[in-house]
Amino acid sequence: MTEIPDPRPERHYSPEPSVLERWAARYLQRLNPGESLPRRERSDEEIATLQRVKRRIVIWSAVAGVLSGGIIGGIEVFIRQGLLDGMEGMDWREQLPYWAAFTVVAGVVSGIEILFLYWNALRGIARISCIAGVPLQKSPEARLVVRGLSRVALEFPSPRDRIYGIDPFAYMRNWKLTLRALLYRAKVGASSFILRILLRRILGRVALRGLVPLFTAPLYAVWNAVITWRIMREARENAMGPYAVETLITRWSEKRDELGPKCREALLQGTGEALMRNQDAHPNHVLLLARLMALFESPEQSIKVDWSRQRQVIATLEGEERQALLETLTLASLLGGKVRKGKKHFLEEAYSSLGGVLEKAAIDQLRNKMLDGQPLTSRDLASAMHRQKDD
Repeated sequence: MTEIPDPRPERHYSPEPSVLERWAARYLQRLNPGESLPRRERSDEEIATLQRVKRRIVIWSAVAGVLSGGIIGGIEVFIRQGLLDGMEGMDWREQLPYWAAFTVVAGVVSGIEILFLYWNALRGIARISCIAGVPLQKSPEARLVVRGLSRVALEFPSPRDRIYGIDPFAYMRNWKLTLRALLYRAKVGASSFILRILLRRILGRVALRGLVPLFTAPLYAVWNAVITWRIMREARENAMGPYAVETLITRWSEKRDELGPKCREALLQGTGEALMRNQDAHPNHVLLLARLMALFESPEQSIKVDWSRQRQVIATLEGEERQALLETLTLASLLGGKVRKGKKHFLEEAYSSLGGVLEKAAIDQLRNKMLDGQPLTSRDLASAMHRQKDD
């Protein structure tokens, strides 16, 4: 196995983790003793287990929403109807104690729910990492993987640090980047708390106020389930990516001498361009870049991307070098989420330089295969490009 020359690749992803990140990482490490990258594909039984784990974690988050919504709604009805006789004819000063009591109750119940949701997500992510076979202990890649999984569990936004000199958000407009950061402030629990306050204000005005719990509890459940489902999806992506990277690097380490300096530079810059087109800092991309630099024994720890120039270089490559570009750039586009917009255009540009066109259906199939922990062979990755016939 090719060793990573940089002993701390996680520094290029999240150089200064917060207290919460470190706590979440320690919790995940206690539940996953793995130390080395996976060397085998996942079995059908393991894939089925992944689905069951995801489903169970999502269901528990929905149950938490039903319980918290029912408790908050029930206490509201009790205070309004039982203690204050419907609040008929009461001005805002007289209603103030009610609102204070309701806010305190909603805050306490939501706080307990928040803690449960985070614990539930961490528990599910730890289980997914074990099934995927990714390491969370000791090794350089393990530190990177666990840091990425911790941020997923905590719903933290992507780090803004440069990755080996590359700005992942180079193509994102400042207003969009600011908006994304603001939206991330509404985490799982905070967004749930805000939602229930708003719903209470809206539904509290309808005629059937006694039915408020019946309206709110299912909505809280759906809200929690959607957010938790997204967390589990991202965790699975983070956990399955390292196997795909390891498979690719192992395959090309045997043919390293056939890849010349131009090809190596195109591989590094092409991967960097895929990272920027993704408009997100993803640990799988950090791992791929670290493994490529280790494979080529690159002394530089900073990559300057000039994609326009590299497209011209790519067009001149042949044989194994051409195949290496095709496989690596295809995988780089699969690692950080679905292939849409920017990444789709990137692949179209890359494949055009290689003399082919993008097969979108094949890309979707490859991504599903990667998320199931199956090996992506040279033939698999090459299927994403349909070669154009010479005139």
